Amino acid sequence: MSLLTLDISKCVHTSNKFAICTKCVDVCPVETIKLEDSQLSFTPADCVGCGGCGAACPTSAYSLDTFNSINYIFKFLESDHNVLTCKDTDFPCIASLSVEELLSVALISSENISLDIGPCKECPIAHRNLQIIKDRAEEVNFLLEAMLQEKQVIVDEINYVMNKGEESLSRRQLLSKQGVKSAISIKQQLENEIVASDAVVKEHAVSPADILKIKEKKLPDRRSLLMMAMKHASIPEEFHTIDIADISFISQKDLDEETCTNCQMCYRICPTGALSSDNRGSMINFNPLACVQCHSCHDVCEPDALTLRKTFSLSSFFEPRVETLVRFDMKRCDECGNYFTYRGGEMMCNRCRVEEEEAKELWGIS
Repeated sequence: MSLLTLDISKCVHTSNKFAICTKCVDVCPVETIKLEDSQLSFTPADCVGCGGCGAACPTSAYSLDTFNSINYIFKFLESDHNVLTCKDTDFPCIASLSVEELLSVALISSENISLDIGPCKECPIAHRNLQIIKDRAEEVNFLLEAMLQEKQVIVDEINYVMNKGEESLSRRQLLSKQGVKSAISIKQQLENEIVASDAVVKEHAVSPADILKIKEKKLPDRRSLLMMAMKHASIPEEFHTIDIADISFISQKDLDEETCTNCQMCYRICPTGALSSDNRGSMINFNPLACVQCHSCHDVCEPDALTLRKTFSLSSFFEPRVETLVRFDMKRCDECGNYFTYRGGEMMCNRCRVEEEEAKELWGIS
């Protein structure tokens, strides 16, 4: 049994109490993940270790101690297989791979990839995970077609049978380093079961170390994998534009210059640094390839100036560039000397203006 871990520093609810993301809650087949008052919790004893929550989380906040999707993908690509199946003892469930990861495998592989859903017939969590697998495969195939790539992900009831050498270790192997590694893995699984059985609902507190990690603004490993995989893609003669509803893990944005107040919250809250500015706060830049469509920046934008573009140009995958969404006229405040967004009138920042109004009210000056 794998032990599920939540890196609270990566969860958008940690840095943003207005976040509306519920993706991990929505995909959990045993409904053990709960979200209440912007705080996530789950019961380790109830978790089945399918990895679906990690694949659904836009910032990869969840992980399994016995499974790393990126490492598994490289191992799979190095093998002679073209079938992803949970019959592989190192692979918990096809739902543990995100759309980005499946797309990456399809682009890098020299042949079509098959997803074996045959075991789903007897799987107790297939009522939730099977549809998730099909939906992700459909999105991947749609993107491959829109990118004009001659690749496909095939979903089929293959009931793939692993070779005996892949299922168990021989006596000679048991005495080898591989055997020792397997024994350690089995021991770890037994320890995990003990930990899970003793655990009640696991809640997460934010530590100072977590706060420092939030400020790092790192891209999930699977986005780096996709950027690498795109180098294996053939560049199409034309770049198609798709509806934003047809892609779940990236976006392009628009910003209304008239309603934006330059409060800076959008790029301060962005977990990956997709939104950024300069030292003076005189602009808001956006890097689509760094966007994970977590929606957190939209959740904190009070005037709703920042919006998802209704369409997405696939050129972002082949010709990535940073867009400047808006530029501001920055002036120094006559009172405090700090830079502020100047929109005409007095050369005074909003903070000094509020302080002056409060002082006049206190002194009875109209």
